[in-house]
Amino acid sequence: MASYRVIVPLIIGLFVWQGIAEAASISTRVRVLESKLVKQDKLIKNSLKSQKSRDSKVDASLAKVVALEKKMDKLLKASDKKKKHLERADKRYSFP
Repeated sequence: MASYRVIVPLIIGLFVWQGIAEAASISTRVRVLESKLVKQDKLIKNSLKSQKSRDSKVDASLAKVVALEKKMDKLLKASDKKKKHLERADKRYSFP
């Protein structure tokens, strides 16, 4: 009988201790996963910021390129008009 008084509380204590240990293990895993999640979140936010800044730089550069293309088209058209005008003037005095 005396052995039951000692063994039963020990077994109950063992089960309680096992439950506490499992809860602590789960809590530790959760903290580790949360810290990894925070790190990933920071990395994603930083990459989004850098991507936005690169996109804005690309857009600005593209706008400059488009403006330069328009200027080149205007210059080419103006030079074509001058060539045509000069060709017309020269044709009057050409030999048959």
